[in-house]
Amino acid sequence: MRVLITGGGGLLGGELIRQAPPHLDLHATRRSSPVEGAESHAVELSDAAAVEALWMRVRPDLVIHAAYSAAEGERDVWRATESVVRACRACGAGLIAMSTDALLDGEASPYDESAEPAPVHDYGRWKAKAELHVRAEMPDAAVIRTSLIVRAEPPDRNSAWVVDALRRGEPVRLFTDELRCPIAVEDLAAQLWEVALLPPERRAGVWHLAGPEAVSRYALGVLLAVRHGVDPGAITPAPSASSPAPRPRDLRLLTPRADRQLRTRPRPVSAVLFPPV
Repeated sequence: MRVLITGGGGLLGGELIRQAPPHLDLHATRRSSPVEGAESHAVELSDAAAVEALWMRVRPDLVIHAAYSAAEGERDVWRATESVVRACRACGAGLIAMSTDALLDGEASPYDESAEPAPVHDYGRWKAKAELHVRAEMPDAAVIRTSLIVRAEPPDRNSAWVVDALRRGEPVRLFTDELRCPIAVEDLAAQLWEVALLPPERRAGVWHLAGPEAVSRYALGVLLAVRHGVDPGAITPAPSASSPAPRPRDLRLLTPRADRQLRTRPRPVSAVLFPPV
């Protein structure tokens, strides 16, 4: 099977490449970050013609759309997903598309896979538009809603930002009432490969792949500070209502499909950062 991973130089894309089953013919896209462990192809995913030309040249059997950027929602979320869907349909490739808990409103948790998007901020709105497009245009695609993706060592970009700011003595303000279910990138990648290797009819539809432990942004920041030997007392706790823009508060995800069908069990984020001896 030939698999094409978008965003092969990113946190999730790189881990997917590292864990890829050896029998696969593996390819990956890149924008600027280098890709290791797979044949890589430079492409701007929002360029529909360029994406379709690449897909027709590579002819993947399955695409895992793992590219991530929140910098420009219309370009990096919506246009990129639109291009990937169009190219997959043109060459007959299956699709696993990464989505997010951030397209939910945070007012009716915990959420199972039947929950419909109800975004409250711009990133959530772009992700909701992209997810609904995938579901409408490719009903046999798998749509993966996940939460915060973390890596203990080296720390992922968001975790490193907290730790580095504390080390520099800069103010760090984190919400005490915004709940998420962080998942280790290693656990998420292992689950994604299990989904990828399912028969297409069992793969299709929405999946929630998230960690079993719900923590606030503030609690996660404290865990990160303790792990990296910096003072957690320097973190200022704050309510999410103090944010200048609306934010979903309680985004706990239920994972019934994964619990029934997948072998990999994600670890609680506290065990990821402080593994038992």
